[in-house]
Amino acid sequence: MPFVTGVGWISAQSMGRGRKNARFEMVSGELPSISRKAVFETPYPRFSRMDEFSRLGVSAVGLALQDAGLDEWRSKREVGIVVNTVYGCLHTDLDYFETVQPENGTFASPALFSYTLPNCFLGEAASRFGLTGPGYVMTGQGNSGLSSIRAVLEDMDCENFESALAGICDLGCPPDFPIDANIIPGAAFVLVEKNPDMGLRPYGSLHLSQTQEIFFNNEKIPGFRELIQASVKRIRE
Repeated sequence: MPFVTGVGWISAQSMGRGRKNARFEMVSGELPSISRKAVFETPYPRFSRMDEFSRLGVSAVGLALQDAGLDEWRSKREVGIVVNTVYGCLHTDLDYFETVQPENGTFASPALFSYTLPNCFLGEAASRFGLTGPGYVMTGQGNSGLSSIRAVLEDMDCENFESALAGICDLGCPPDFPIDANIIPGAAFVLVEKNPDMGLRPYGSLHLSQTQEIFFNNEKIPGFRELIQASVKRIRE
C-alpha cells in the first residue's frame, strides 16, 4: 500500500514542509520571490537561470524531498514526478514572445526559450535530486490536483517502481488568458512510497477505489490542498 512520506509547498501565505511546524495555507494572493537560500542550503547555479515557473516547481519538489529526508543522494533513485497544472509555463511563453517581436526576433531570449515547455522543471528536479523515474505533466481546468495523485497510484500499481512525487504547480492566471481566473497560485508536492523507511513516521496511506476516488487513511479526499491539510494535521497528532 502506498504511503505519503513527504510534504512540501509554496504559496502566497507560506512556504514549508509538513514536519517543520509551518502552517499550511494555499489561498489566492501574490507568490513570494523564491531565493535559492530559502530552499537549498548548498550552491545551485542553475537556480537563478530558471524561469519563475520552474523555480516554483523545483523548490516545492525540494521541500517535499527534504521533508522525507531524501533530498541528499549518492546514487540515482527511481523516483517519478507527476504534476497537475492549468496554465503550465504560459507566463514564460508570453515573456519569450515579448522578446521575439522586436527586430523580427533578433533579440529572442535563448534563456527563456529553453523553458517554454511545462515539463522543463521536471528535468531540472530530476537532475538536482538524482531521480530517474517517469515524469510528465497533466493539464486541465481546476486545481484540485487529484489527477496527479491518481496517475501516480495507477502507475505504481501497473509499473515496477516504488516511489513518486505528485503535485500541483501554477503561477496563476496570465493576463488575457482566463481559462480559470480563480486558479490559486502556488505549488505543492507529496512523496508517495510503497515501502517507506519506517524510521520516519509516514503521514498516512493512500488508496484508489474502483470508481477512481482517492482515500487518505480511509477518508475520501476531495482535492490536493485537502490532502496536505489532512497530512499535516495527522503528523502533529
